[in-house]
Amino acid sequence: MRTILIEDEHHILRMMERLIQAEPNLKWMGSFHDPFQALEFLANQEVDLVFLDIEMPQMNGLDFAKRLPETTQVVFTTAHSQYAVDAFNLQATHYLLKPITEQMIHDLIPRVEKRYKETMSTEHHRTCTIQCLDHFSVKTQDGDLVKWPTQKTEELFAYLIFHRDKVVNKWLIAETLYPEIDEPQRALHNVYNLVYRLKKTLAEYDLSISVQTINNGYSLHLDDVCLCDYHDWLDAKEKPFPQTDLSTRLFVDKDYTWH
Repeated sequence: MRTILIEDEHHILRMMERLIQAEPNLKWMGSFHDPFQALEFLANQEVDLVFLDIEMPQMNGLDFAKRLPETTQVVFTTAHSQYAVDAFNLQATHYLLKPITEQMIHDLIPRVEKRYKETMSTEHHRTCTIQCLDHFSVKTQDGDLVKWPTQKTEELFAYLIFHRDKVVNKWLIAETLYPEIDEPQRALHNVYNLVYRLKKTLAEYDLSISVQTINNGYSLHLDDVCLCDYHDWLDAKEKPFPQTDLSTRLFVDKDYTWH
């Protein structure tokens, strides 16, 4: 994987350069202490992986990362753990707390390789990015926001995302999404309509997401090409924030009461 380093402290830059050059799975392309020089380099050269310092006087690493293509992986390096949430929200592959060691780089490689292979195998397919933390949005690979036909369709999608890969009983969905309807059969009929609209919307945007009908319930399945920050949080060994804070971080711009 074509790799560059961006670090404003020269001694750290040289040390990391040696570590990267010693890693057979990475191809070192250059080292930069000035982020603007790195941007000039990237204007003419594609890379797969960037090790990026966060605290730099010329430009904050978080701002720099926003200028990179979505297919370029970012591993943030920082001496301060408080940046973990921001790094997580930017879909960073990982963040490393200084001092960086050879073992840390070695342990990182499987994660980087997995994401690289997924990118290479799906670069010609549309994918999506689902953000559930802090606000809720679904975007295509082109960065277009998915426009839902109704608010309830959007809520059903969020509800199934929240219940990751689980089969949720149709009656429970009806009771949760339509608590104001006293007639269970009418509420269930509304759910059937929602599922139809949801499937139609996902197909219109050509997203790698499927709604599966299993027994008396529904399950939402995301292909590997679809990224979801909430699912990444569930999978992370080092959580950027504790479980106790999760309910206050999910879907904060929505009035959902079921999470």
